[in-house]
Amino acid sequence: MDHSKKISLHIPGGDTGLQPILYNYQENFPFFILHKLRWFLNGNISFFLPILNFLGLKFTIVNRLGAPGDTLITANVIKCLKKQFPRLRINCITPYKELLDFDPNINSINQQETFFSADSSYIDLARSKVKDVNVVEYILTNLGGKDFEYKGQYIISARETEWAKKKLLAINTQKPILAICTRSKESVKNWPKGNWIKLIEKIKAKFYIIQLGDSAEPYYDNVNRFAGYLSMRESASILSLSDFFIGPDSLLMHLANALSIPSTIIFGGSRPVNALGYSQNKNLSTSPACGPCWIHDEERTCPYNIQCMDEISVDAVIQTIEPRTKF
Repeated sequence: MDHSKKISLHIPGGDTGLQPILYNYQENFPFFILHKLRWFLNGNISFFLPILNFLGLKFTIVNRLGAPGDTLITANVIKCLKKQFPRLRINCITPYKELLDFDPNINSINQQETFFSADSSYIDLARSKVKDVNVVEYILTNLGGKDFEYKGQYIISARETEWAKKKLLAINTQKPILAICTRSKESVKNWPKGNWIKLIEKIKAKFYIIQLGDSAEPYYDNVNRFAGYLSMRESASILSLSDFFIGPDSLLMHLANALSIPSTIIFGGSRPVNALGYSQNKNLSTSPACGPCWIHDEERTCPYNIQCMDEISVDAVIQTIEPRTKF
């Protein structure tokens, strides 16, 4: 691997705007000696964290994978770490800083990376296709952390809540509000569009359905579409007023958990529920011989036409719906 490619992989989410604040990676003499020393010391971070905590020093956690959902996983790791090391001053580096606004466990966002730092990456877990290890537990164990808890936290301001209430004021419905997101950026996580159409048709009489997500979301009849028109924080504010959520393993799954919204998550077989699924949710999964494959679209495609998603029926999803507001 050439040096330029190594540097690009080092940047969280490929966001080159973050490169100036990352610890300077140099291979030339004599700087590479300091780099090697830093690499060695950070490899033994479980020894140094109690010392950094006692002194009330800054420690950086880098969301190296860089996806929005991984930002909330990173926040979960930080929450657990702060319970054990309350004096530690956490600096978080991430491409999606807006998702961490108002987080009481984070002292700074996207400031210069400190000498002592760690990644919130679980890429080795994915490569080994481990099924029964939770991602937050895995990251914390590598840091020497304890008291693992897989429950998200996301803070919405009073102003954001009022904005969302005004947005939904025009609904004027007695039906429970059910939020959906039908697309992840990874094809293997996506339930067929035809199933979504059937689901919407079957539940439209009992629920007011709103659609969240980005502009890649397909268009459906009988839904109030917000997808593609809202920022991530605006989407979270709307979601916070919903009574139930249905979607894939995606950012909105993490947001719904952090906001304590009852949810059904359609996993299929590409990702292990025990690694990424929240126990508070109804997690629908399958167990194909090829799974969990952890396939990413930029690397390869599913040779079985994502059959593991086809095996989850519309009726199986409907049976899991239990909104906060009863109908």
